[in-house]
Amino acid sequence: AGLSTQQVTSLLKGKFDSLSSYKVAAVLGLHPEAVQALASGESTPELIELEDLHIFNTSFSIPGFGQMAVNSFLVKCPKSSAAVLFDTGTDPEQILAAIHSIGATLQAIFLTHTHRDHVASVSALHATFSNATLYGPKCEPFAGAYAVSDGDCFDFGSLQIKARLTNGHSKGGTSYIMDGLTKKIACVGDALFACSQGGVPAAQYAKSLEINRSQLLSLPGDTVLCPGHGPLTTVAHERGCNPFYAGIK
Repeated sequence: AGLSTQQVTSLLKGKFDSLSSYKVAAVLGLHPEAVQALASGESTPELIELEDLHIFNTSFSIPGFGQMAVNSFLVKCPKSSAAVLFDTGTDPEQILAAIHSIGATLQAIFLTHTHRDHVASVSALHATFSNATLYGPKCEPFAGAYAVSDGDCFDFGSLQIKARLTNGHSKGGTSYIMDGLTKKIACVGDALFACSQGGVPAAQYAKSLEINRSQLLSLPGDTVLCPGHGPLTTVAHERGCNPFYAGIK
């Protein structure tokens, strides 16, 4: 990119320099204009709220790193009391309170992957809702969970769920595409974030981008993406603003 060590170090510290970031983006295969917009705060997705979609943001400690926040999502069938949960986060009390408040019956827990921050409350929730079926990716066996494969379909009331393998961040990473609310949603775990990409080993990087393009960003533009960390976004927003994917038609 023709940058000095000082310029690269400055970028790594989060100090935005328009020319430097533009040069680095080109070398890294990122969309230069999308990088510029992200750095200047111009590509934050609009706040998304959907009836019957409940979002929980809980804290998770990482030794040597500090605190991070992780998302989990409770979806209630609009036509019945049936509800399903995607990942559990770290505070079961929030989820239990919400289920009670909306008069729902938890019928299933779906795991996008089995990293600790996403499964920390499985035992507590399953102890309370013993009739709820636990599902997890086939390539990431989890105690008590039924194995989910790419293409598997599930129905809960008027909710229709289809599993799509979106591995890369983890061996069996799975996204769940749901119809039945006012908009299609996709609970994607750590495959994709708003204007960012889930962390993957270098050897898996190119394949992971390809998988996300075909499995997630091929969905209708107004599909709501529910990631494991950060805000909700949409397929259209990521096609236009995500530096890893901007420019996808």
